[in-house]
Amino acid sequence: MHDTARSHRAALPRHAPRPWLAAAKPTAPDLELLRRGFEPHLPGDTALQHLLDASRLVRCPAGAFTLDSPRRPEPSWWLLRQGVMALGVRTPGGQFADKRLIGPGDWLETAGAMDCPGTWSEAAECRTAVELLAIPVSALDEACSLDRRFPRAYAGVLAQRVRDLQDSLRDMAGTDVAGRLARWLLRQQPASTGDNEALVLLNERKQVIARHLGTTSESLSRALRRLSDDGLIEVRGYELRLCDVEGLQRLAGSHPVAGLPRQVSAG
Repeated sequence: MHDTARSHRAALPRHAPRPWLAAAKPTAPDLELLRRGFEPHLPGDTALQHLLDASRLVRCPAGAFTLDSPRRPEPSWWLLRQGVMALGVRTPGGQFADKRLIGPGDWLETAGAMDCPGTWSEAAECRTAVELLAIPVSALDEACSLDRRFPRAYAGVLAQRVRDLQDSLRDMAGTDVAGRLARWLLRQQPASTGDNEALVLLNERKQVIARHLGTTSESLSRALRRLSDDGLIEVRGYELRLCDVEGLQRLAGSHPVAGLPRQVSAG
């Protein structure tokens, strides 16, 4: 284990949770997982192997994600290695409203470690037990000198994060509540019940969903009624039947909706 990790652990109070583990010997699947994290850029194996050699393996149980900073034990980028996580916002009352799911090969965090004191860009919950690779920013900097292709891949991940934030702001500013609701429904990964139908279970209270959409409960109710009157959905208590998925995609301004995780199995 690296000296920085040993010093950090020694400084923790005895009762503090200690999820940090020494990184296992890098494997071929880990190398491919990291390669996916930098797609569509193609850094060389030398740079990727250097990142794996420097990375730390972090395990977290299902439930609230409680690690307090992306800078502990040192400033790092965080790649989901195994499991499923939900990213979103936490309301002032402490309730979590999810925006999207991520699976193995997706980045949990790239920006938060670059500032000080360092905060997570989004609230998160572990939908299953998860494993994360914490890749030190210092190792990313070193990889730039090992592979002339790596700086472009490094910058590409950060640029994608900026685009994601821009898209989120554009959704809030340029789409009405009905459009934002349609996008949210399509991102819930419903179980298919037909070629153009699906079911969504509303596991969150209406107030939480409204806050996530940047609106009020009253406006959300009107949007639900509009989608129902237009024949796009059918409301059955806490269950919504998406009667016209293609119509919802058109209303959301996306065909199909992007941003779903590439893999969400726990294995």
